[in-house]
Amino acid sequence: MRLIRISIVVFFIIFGGNSINAQCLSFAKLVAKPQLAPFTHDGNYNATLMEEGETAELNKTFFSGQEYRLVLATVDALPKNIRIRLLNQQRKVIYDNADHNYTYVWDFKLETTENLIIHIKIPDEDGDKIRVGCIAIMFGIKMSEKQKKR
Repeated sequence: MRLIRISIVVFFIIFGGNSINAQCLSFAKLVAKPQLAPFTHDGNYNATLMEEGETAELNKTFFSGQEYRLVLATVDALPKNIRIRLLNQQRKVIYDNADHNYTYVWDFKLETTENLIIHIKIPDEDGDKIRVGCIAIMFGIKMSEKQKKR
């Protein structure tokens, strides 16, 4: 009987987690991706389930001379003042949305090709219940007319 209970728990951990990831991926496609316009989606869907007080980091290479748009989208259940910082490899802050009224959309262009760290922090708000929800961070590239015709 104990083996059956363990099997059921393992089943829900494996397949329940896939269901949540699929929901977060759908959230990224339906909510975050449209916010990239008129930039072209880079093809990567970065979405996961996070909770209050949690941080996450994503490493991404950005190329010199290319214009980018960063978009963060969250479900309503999460706090609204989520902090996004772009850091170089020495962890020097290049951008901090706390300096820009916690905006979730940022357009930028780098002068050199760099591998940057995107650091996300969900604030821990006082309350009896920890809030959990999907969060997506997406990137778009501004295409020239010549690139669009290819």
